[in-house]
Amino acid sequence: MKALLCYNEKDFRIEEIEKPGISDDEMLIELLYCGLCGSDIVRIFSTKGKPSVYGHEVVGKVVEAGSGVKKFKKGDIVVAAHHIPCGKCHYCKHGSHTMCEMFKSTNIYPGGFCQYIKLSSDHIKNTTYKLPEGSNPLEALFVEPLACCIRAMDRIPYIEGDVFSIVGAGAIGILFLKLIKLAGLKAVVIDMDTERLKMAREFGADHTINPSEDDLLTEIKKIAPIGIDSAVLTVTNKFTVKDALSYMRPGGQINIFGMGLDADLIPVDFNRIYKGELTIRSTYSATPDTVARSYDLIIKDRKIDVSALLSEVLHLSDFKKGLDLMLDRKIYKAFYKL
Repeated sequence: MKALLCYNEKDFRIEEIEKPGISDDEMLIELLYCGLCGSDIVRIFSTKGKPSVYGHEVVGKVVEAGSGVKKFKKGDIVVAAHHIPCGKCHYCKHGSHTMCEMFKSTNIYPGGFCQYIKLSSDHIKNTTYKLPEGSNPLEALFVEPLACCIRAMDRIPYIEGDVFSIVGAGAIGILFLKLIKLAGLKAVVIDMDTERLKMAREFGADHTINPSEDDLLTEIKKIAPIGIDSAVLTVTNKFTVKDALSYMRPGGQINIFGMGLDADLIPVDFNRIYKGELTIRSTYSATPDTVARSYDLIIKDRKIDVSALLSEVLHLSDFKKGLDLMLDRKIYKAFYKL
């Protein structure tokens, strides 16, 4: 079968690799579409594990189903997420499902950017959903990303009237914006891209700030005199962390969500954290529960509209073009087919 192998950030090749076989409780899907995630981009620019097949935001058609698979049948169009926790270990019992060893070891095989993808019995049971007739499969590619955002929101205590800042107005920032507005909260979107801030306002942002044009702290104080209740950093570096620490209210919290291309060592004013009783936490990936809730929000109940985040679908042979468009912030997400 055909697969896109990444040799480095400039070298992507469609090559023939062995088609996966399946057991009685597994399933093979033929790729229809796969989205490019920011975490994929981090791995693309890493020097480790090359060549590799990346991609995990997938929608496909069932082409083979083992005799023990009852949930789906050949011809079904499904969306699948890639990691599954055990639900029983010390990490899972503490709500740290994405730290579970099983979570880290499970994945769709061999990756999303290839012709056929094997789904294990655990994937079929926990993180795979059939798309109803008439659904837009491209919108379903946001089920896994939104599930990650839902998990982050679950880990942030808030009350009515709270003000959130969202740092970064990319696809993830917009998904957070939609969740925050759905919860009836106020959202301040911070970005240095004027066009993306304009889109954020159209998506419901109560306020937008461009730090390259206005003094961030001054603008925040106009909006929230005591400071921001909760900050979500979809862009995390020494500048965004320092800024967030400066505008948080006493007792506020920062959620580190985005992972940068470069792993900066970030100096932190622990005196500010201590005296202000600030909380810094991180949220990585999704769980089967948040995948299910995300599917309902986007596909079943249609409460989260992602249509404005869609763009042209590219062939996998044009992978570098889509990557560059995302890096240049000309599209929210690259979508591929084979």
